[in-house]
Amino acid sequence: MTGAPAGRAMPAAFRRPLAVLKACHGLIRSHCDTLERLPDHLIRHGPNERASTAAQRVLRYFQIAAPLHFADEEIDLFPRLLTVLDREEGKLAATILELAIQHGHELRDWAVLEPFLEAVGAGESPALPDLRSYAAGLRRHIGIEEAVIYPLASRLNAESLFLIGAAMAARRRPG
Repeated sequence: MTGAPAGRAMPAAFRRPLAVLKACHGLIRSHCDTLERLPDHLIRHGPNERASTAAQRVLRYFQIAAPLHFADEEIDLFPRLLTVLDREEGKLAATILELAIQHGHELRDWAVLEPFLEAVGAGESPALPDLRSYAAGLRRHIGIEEAVIYPLASRLNAESLFLIGAAMAARRRPG
């Protein structure tokens, strides 16, 4: 099995890359909850400190962590699954392609939500985009990954999982 580069130990969490990906899904679900509650809060209370803080948390996650999560899947997990498991799972390639397309749609839709959340984070009251649809789409996407992709990924060998985890850790390493 290939080790981490000399002098750079891989953080323990990334030795279990599927657990890290699932934990990201938990955070995404939590942010979806916030997105779903934010419209009612803004209607009732305006862009107060609570709304501003919530918008800033969601904004920070989707600007920093979400693109890393998409890269973890698209660059490391999905191709490795296709290489190792494609013969066993006939529909896997189509599912992975659909998930990658959904990532693109999520990023496109994020471009609409981002300025809204920035404005709310700054205490402004912009027009409401369709936050609930965005959250619902993310939940459907996560559901497919957790029902189809992650169970298959759990069948990857130890070296494959190590390499995925090492790439994920490197992606998050500063500098």
